[in-house]
Amino acid sequence: MNCAREERPAIQIQNRETMASSSLSRVLPLFRVSPRRFPSLSPSLSSSSLAAPSALGLSASSLSTASDMSSPPQPVRPDRMPSTSTHTRDAGRWRPMCLYHTQGKCTKMDDPIHLEKFNHNAARDLQVSDADLEHVCPQDLDHFLVLDLEGKVEILEFPVLIIDAKSLSIVDLFHRFVRPSQMSETRVNEYIEGKYGKFGVDRVWHDTAIPFEEVIGEFETWLAQHHLWAKEQGGKLNRAAFVTCGNWDLKTKVPQQCKVSRIKLPGYFMEWINLKDVYLNFYHREARGMMAMMRQLDISVQGSHHLGMDDTKNITRVLQRMLINGAVMRITAWRSPKSPDRVQFAYQNRI
Repeated sequence: MNCAREERPAIQIQNRETMASSSLSRVLPLFRVSPRRFPSLSPSLSSSSLAAPSALGLSASSLSTASDMSSPPQPVRPDRMPSTSTHTRDAGRWRPMCLYHTQGKCTKMDDPIHLEKFNHNAARDLQVSDADLEHVCPQDLDHFLVLDLEGKVEILEFPVLIIDAKSLSIVDLFHRFVRPSQMSETRVNEYIEGKYGKFGVDRVWHDTAIPFEEVIGEFETWLAQHHLWAKEQGGKLNRAAFVTCGNWDLKTKVPQQCKVSRIKLPGYFMEWINLKDVYLNFYHREARGMMAMMRQLDISVQGSHHLGMDDTKNITRVLQRMLINGAVMRITAWRSPKSPDRVQFAYQNRI
């Protein structure tokens, strides 16, 4: 396949009836994963849908009395299968993910009822077939770190998925809820009820949220465990880059939060890939956000929009589709350590 760096249109599908099982061996098991949510759309998977919905967070004390959160699978529409991607659904019904487990705090791993009710492996939602990998072009990076923050006043949720640039498989997941440091307890309760109460995850947020500086400390330990970062090597990522849906997360929000939390902006946040800019220059059409990209690519939305864990997984599905279509990811924005307030951009044609 010609993998020249110029932009090309998406690959057209020749045979929509071929839906072979995806290669589960290409997906690494994920042991940090997330809780309970009503999916906004059907959880059914087709060869074009890259994920099942995640879940709403349940407190440990409420799991025994919680109603079943799953929905029956719906038939797949043939006209919603624009890709040869085959992402095999786990045998049996879809199960919501445990948001305690995403943060390493699930205490029900020996409870068969809990394990039957909740999914503890996000990798199965984001599987890619061997046939699709034939269309993937060589990348300049080994890993992509998909990030989608939540929180307008302060950061409330910090989810990151590591994607292998060759196999497109999920390497690992880091997910933390973040406790604001400059808000009163009353304001925090109101804020969380308004933000997460509608998703049913306010309880798990209160049970697990930690301050931003602690999140960053745990995140750096996690990066180092995967050999993606080392402080003694200048603080930059090792052949990896963050992938965001827009510039807001790393251009605006993280620097603001670092100032609020009185910590120095880490060096690994100095550059990133804005997926919207790559999308615009690859497909030659504009998409203002994740929902628009998914609609244009005929990828069904899974889970709850503006719940960070779900959005990160959906952005990952867009990234996987673009790579399968032949896109080459490149750094789209960066700031100089000497002038961190000044951001430079790779594309003139950008959003």
